[in-house]
Amino acid sequence: MKGVSDAPISPAIVEQASHWLMLHWGGELDAEQRQRFAEWQACDPEHRRAWQRLERLQGTLADVPAHTASAVLRELPEARRRQALKLLGLALLAGGSGYLAQTQLPWREAMADLRSGTGERLQQALADGSRLALNSDSAVNVRFSETERRIHLFKGELLLESGHDAAHRPLIVETAAGEIQALGTRFSVYEIDGGSRVELYDGELELRPRNASPSRLQAGQQRWFSAERSTAIGQADRNAIAWTKGRLVAERMPLGRFLTELARHRPGVLRCDPAVAGLPLTGVFPLADTDRVLTALQQSLPVRVDRVTRYWITVRALG
Repeated sequence: MKGVSDAPISPAIVEQASHWLMLHWGGELDAEQRQRFAEWQACDPEHRRAWQRLERLQGTLADVPAHTASAVLRELPEARRRQALKLLGLALLAGGSGYLAQTQLPWREAMADLRSGTGERLQQALADGSRLALNSDSAVNVRFSETERRIHLFKGELLLESGHDAAHRPLIVETAAGEIQALGTRFSVYEIDGGSRVELYDGELELRPRNASPSRLQAGQQRWFSAERSTAIGQADRNAIAWTKGRLVAERMPLGRFLTELARHRPGVLRCDPAVAGLPLTGVFPLADTDRVLTALQQSLPVRVDRVTRYWITVRALG
């Protein structure tokens, strides 16, 4: 049985607590507001419980200590503050801190500086002249300070071409697995298989796993790393970044792998029958029209596309 502290909060109290949180995010409360806020907390134990949980949740949301979370959130644009408030309200209604698990409610992705939706790709010029591209369903924070240039990849894939920085600040991409420091480079980073896949096209990189020794990557190399280890996985493949041009390029690519990549660019579920997963596929395919790509598969391979709905599709053996 759930404890009282983990029980859901009633919608009426969630609305009241959200009102007070917005006032706090707006800045320092005046004397009258502080008095009314104190009275609101004191008049019902549920009010106090709702506020305590909001404080805990916003600390998780900002990924900073709870005593500084409100300051971080106050700096967000109005639209993103309202989005944060909506997410916090959903968590209060659901109850239990387990609701905050990243796989259930991706706070950091929702609040990231730059995000791409499913099927969307973004390109952004950064303040130092670097050029950043995001693949479908990706999210990053960009934090430039006097001492470093840091890009935090929370989800998905990026392509970064480093610019010349007059202050010679290090340029670092951070992932859950560790850090990648650029040394005059063009490279991609893809969060996959519980780690980060790095493909270096120009220049040099230093990989720094969180709990393993650093290593250098030279132009034309590719490496996957987790927090504990890193593994060379062959040569960098420039076809892997054809998404920046709106294309998916396959050179004798197994159909199962191809459909996994295509699925990143369309909503819903796209499955591959294991019986046809190994069929080799070659071609250049437009990411702007994934339905057209699926139709083309039936014309070039002995497969059929079974559609339960537009959002639930399985590619099977023909007949």
